[in-house]
Amino acid sequence: MNGVIRTVISQSVLLSILALSIVPASAQTSTDLSECATKAIESDNAAAQITALGRARNLARQAAEAANGGLGVYRADASMHGRVSDAPCVDNGDGSWTFTVKGGEPGFTTPTKETVVTVNSNGWTVKVDYNGPIRS
Repeated sequence: MNGVIRTVISQSVLLSILALSIVPASAQTSTDLSECATKAIESDNAAAQITALGRARNLARQAAEAANGGLGVYRADASMHGRVSDAPCVDNGDGSWTFTVKGGEPGFTTPTKETVVTVNSNGWTVKVDYNGPIRS
């Protein structure tokens, strides 16, 4: 019985943490969330989808950092560090997500580089689709 109670409490804490990482304290409508976050929240398996989306976002950011010379010369913008709901993302409907990562030199105020990265949750493969100047 003690293990069951611990499991229920652990799951409750995890769901609370995930919810806080997606939705800010102020009210937020579904139009304020990225497409990926909206689909994850509305899925039958929301907790697992939110966790997977967070992992995919981190892998996409790391791929952008590597493609642009590493953290010594490049930083992704804030959308790739905070709430997963802020990450510019498209759900491809096949278990993969495509992130558009903008960034620049450490301390930048206006991003100068754009990296488009697709992360597939089936095997966690990462592919850089575009890396170059920001496109219109």
